[in-house]
Amino acid sequence: MIITTKAEFLTLLKGATFLASGGGGPYSLAKSVVEYYFSDSDTFSIEITELEVLTHSDWVCVVAGMADPSKAQSLKPNDFIESTVNSVNTMEKLIKTVYATQTSSPLYNFSAFNNLVLGEMGAMNVVIPLMTAYKLGDGISVVNGDSVGRSAPTINLTTFASSQQVMPNMATPPGNSSDFTTLSLDTYSDLSAAYSQLIGAGVLGKAVGMSLAPMDGATLQDNNLVNNTLADAYYIGTILENSQNSDSKIENITSCMNISFRGVKHICSGKVVAFKTESIDEADVGYMSIKTADSRIFTVSIQNETITGQFEDEISIAVTGPDSICYLSTSGGAIPDSKIYDNTLIQEQFENGEDVEIHVIAIQADAVIRSNDILMTSWSDTYKKARYYGKYNNTLWTTI
Repeated sequence: MIITTKAEFLTLLKGATFLASGGGGPYSLAKSVVEYYFSDSDTFSIEITELEVLTHSDWVCVVAGMADPSKAQSLKPNDFIESTVNSVNTMEKLIKTVYATQTSSPLYNFSAFNNLVLGEMGAMNVVIPLMTAYKLGDGISVVNGDSVGRSAPTINLTTFASSQQVMPNMATPPGNSSDFTTLSLDTYSDLSAAYSQLIGAGVLGKAVGMSLAPMDGATLQDNNLVNNTLADAYYIGTILENSQNSDSKIENITSCMNISFRGVKHICSGKVVAFKTESIDEADVGYMSIKTADSRIFTVSIQNETITGQFEDEISIAVTGPDSICYLSTSGGAIPDSKIYDNTLIQEQFENGEDVEIHVIAIQADAVIRSNDILMTSWSDTYKKARYYGKYNNTLWTTI
């Protein structure tokens, strides 16, 4: 798969926004990044590599961006990309200097990265690695997959966090590749908290690029990736752009995800009647409520992304992460950019007094995630911040 035009890139980002489960960076910001870099050209080439072709001779690195939410409005479209390019280059230097000469290191004989990996799904989570690969050049591509299958509220909910060492890691601001931070900590949860605090304190600037979990291609294949998610996102993007009614879009999305062995369930449709979040421990925590046509209330708990969903008149919770809770506009025809919904856009439109009519769709977590006891325990801990103290509920996928 090769992305060669702005139109294709934006199609991919639309599908990624849908799959992200509310977070992963707003579509509007990701779109501005694409338009910034390709303002004078609509022809380029960014290759997406299939997981199965990677070998021990390939070297991959998870890349992502991180920023202080309070300064998001002042960020420039290139801030994340330039900082992540610096991050990958600086990570290479660190590995060659320290790790590549150690025979006991899994990075022994490291040469250079030839593939980048998404940390998670989402508009910004996709645009950062793809644009970073494009800017780095030298034949670097992006692997067709990510480490969650959606966007996740904390880094310890990613596949690599349960299997790869925290060191080495790298965070750099844009502009100066010699200005970097690498932290020696025990867990990825500690690492995420530490970087968040450094960014909040202004030590690393408004936005940083992060490089994490360097490994060879064969290691990545060993249950370290939710496969094919970029291809899924692109196909879903084409569905959103298609002039069909929303029921047909749901049917086609279901067919797409069934190919990836992930179940899909339409939960409800209705109007957003409440949306509230507050910043707690570097996360936007809150809820969104939807009123259905028969006056039922379905409430989604939020921790940056959607975490759980429950009908007000039911005792049991309806859906829990790592299953995705996705939003689809009820509009017929091709869905405009203004209705490619994420939590940021929904909150903005709701607070502006606009009607937000959506379908709520659950997508089953990938088997790689559900079969990982460490990750599932981490998800149970995550629910508690959203005031749900139960376990993962798989009733959606076991009830006919």
